[in-house]
Amino acid sequence: MRLSHAAGAVSARFDDESLVSCAGIVPVMRLAENIGLGELIDERVDLEIPVGANSDAKALSVVAGMVIGADSIDDLDVIRHGAMPRLFDRLRAPSTCGSWLRGFTHGHTRQLSSVAGEALVRLAGQVPLLPGAGQLAFIDIDAKIKETYGHDKDGNGIAYTGVRGLNHLIATLSSLVCAPVILTAQLRGGNTDSRHGAVAMLREAIGLARRAGATGMIVVRADSAFFTGKIITALRKLGVYFSIVARKTDTMMAAIAEIGEDAWDQVAYRHPIPDPETGEWITHADIAEIVYTAFTNPTKHRGQSTTARLLVRRTPRFKENHQGELFRVWNYHAVFTNTGFDLHTADEYHRGHAIIEQVFADLNDAALAHFPSGRFPANQAWLTLAVLTHNLLRATGCLTSVFHAKARTATLRRHLINIPARITRTARRITLRLPANWPWQHSYQGLFTITHTRTA
Repeated sequence: MRLSHAAGAVSARFDDESLVSCAGIVPVMRLAENIGLGELIDERVDLEIPVGANSDAKALSVVAGMVIGADSIDDLDVIRHGAMPRLFDRLRAPSTCGSWLRGFTHGHTRQLSSVAGEALVRLAGQVPLLPGAGQLAFIDIDAKIKETYGHDKDGNGIAYTGVRGLNHLIATLSSLVCAPVILTAQLRGGNTDSRHGAVAMLREAIGLARRAGATGMIVVRADSAFFTGKIITALRKLGVYFSIVARKTDTMMAAIAEIGEDAWDQVAYRHPIPDPETGEWITHADIAEIVYTAFTNPTKHRGQSTTARLLVRRTPRFKENHQGELFRVWNYHAVFTNTGFDLHTADEYHRGHAIIEQVFADLNDAALAHFPSGRFPANQAWLTLAVLTHNLLRATGCLTSVFHAKARTATLRRHLINIPARITRTARRITLRLPANWPWQHSYQGLFTITHTRTA
């Protein structure tokens, strides 16, 4: 491909007031209207200060900017170009949205979190968002550090990774056949332990998951940071199953050492997986299981003793020299679970926990490229709005096609959102004139039709 004209024969002018660069925002925001998102925000979020007026307009302006791809407050200006004022009213400037975010306190962030939770329930009620979750659903929890620069952001600190930043903990919900949505998210200080607040978050996430349609078996998956007696005891009391990577204590390693050679079964992975210790790609491994009792110390774990299955995977540890080896040395990876699946199925289902990394990647590609404010509650509000936006995009994909139901949110933006269009008006009717031969025009047309057909 090459340019069809010489450099001197081409010019550029920004003067067309009938164009928009993101026609896909129309069906997405129509979906938000169909679930009553604006009214929900107006009912539940009240900052009780002058800058907090019209919270629904300001929150939806932020969400619209995030849908398009804004990753900072200044980027929210993307909703105020060309013919956007002809498609939407109550658009708010970035400075107005920034002042509104800085007016948040911890209590107000909880109000906004309740909005995001109720919005998810309403989306699940109107859109086939969580197919299969009524039989078997997975809640994944994990924490990530978002690097910050300078010392002006409230709460930033040096994490165990040595990176200065803010720590955010999220819980997602998925099934065997659907992409994950975010149940809840919490911002913490950068040097906060990953487990801090996990029990309360899981309690909230499980309740919300059931309201959203996960009425069957729920399995909570997590890495070794969440292998604590307090968390596992809480999950048992809440009536859900767990599948959590176990920390390798001396007692546990002694129990693993007792596994006989005839108890190991070989498994071949369709897609290579990284070894959690060495980072090497694994295509084959041996797996076995034993019954194990964890948290038996009555002083540290009073009333938390738990007996369950310990699924063990072993892979050979290769030496990086030419001497060879006198005997085989293994790397072990153990998962503590009380599910009743057979060994291979339980191992496969736990490996699905990696799906939460896709969610972190989606957030990092857009709204959470960084936290935009110096104030901690403002960044928590930004995180909650990013969660709401993610779920709205997931619902948009589910309404569009089987492919888009599982596609990355960056793909949704490229195929469905960031499409240029010219606005025309005839007989009081607005028409979006989109590019001819757009590769995904049928997907967009179907999305547009179904969101406008469902309008009350």
